[in-house]
Amino acid sequence: MTLRGQTWLVLALVALSTPMALVAETYLRRLMFPPEFEEVRMYLRPSLELPVWSLLSLVVLTTWFGIRAQERRVERKMAARPPEQQTQHYRDKDTFDSLVLFTSLPQVPAILATFCFMCGAPLVPVLVNMAAATVGVLAVGMASLRRARRSTTRSAAPTP
Repeated sequence: MTLRGQTWLVLALVALSTPMALVAETYLRRLMFPPEFEEVRMYLRPSLELPVWSLLSLVVLTTWFGIRAQERRVERKMAARPPEQQTQHYRDKDTFDSLVLFTSLPQVPAILATFCFMCGAPLVPVLVNMAAATVGVLAVGMASLRRARRSTTRSAAPTP
C-alpha cells in the first residue's frame, strides 16, 4: 500500500475513534450505571460546560503542535540515517510512523470532552470538540502528505 493509501486509512481510523468512544461510553453508561447517576449528571452539567468549551483551545493547540512536531521528527530521523538509507522509501516510512503518533494528539482533548459528557457535560460542546479534533486529525494528515509530496518532487528534480 502506498503512503497516500496508508495515510487515508490511518486518518479514517483515528478520526472515527472519538465518535466511537462517545457511542461506547453512552451505551455502557446506560447499561451499567444506576438510574440515579442521571441525577448526578444533571447536577454537574452547569459546572462542566465551561471546561468542555475550553478544551476546544487544546484541540487547536495540539493540532498545531502535531503538525510542527511531525515535521521536525521526520527531518531528525532522516538526518540520523546513514547516507545509503536517505531515500524516499525511508522518508515515507518515517512520515507514516510520525503520522500515526501525531494524529492522535488532537484526539486527546476530544476524549477528555467525552469523559466530561459521561459526568454530565452538555452534548453540544462535546460534539464541537469532536468535530474540531476530526479537522485537526485531517490537518495533521494533509500536512504530512503535502510534505511527503514536496520531498518527492525535490528528490526527483535533477541536481545541477
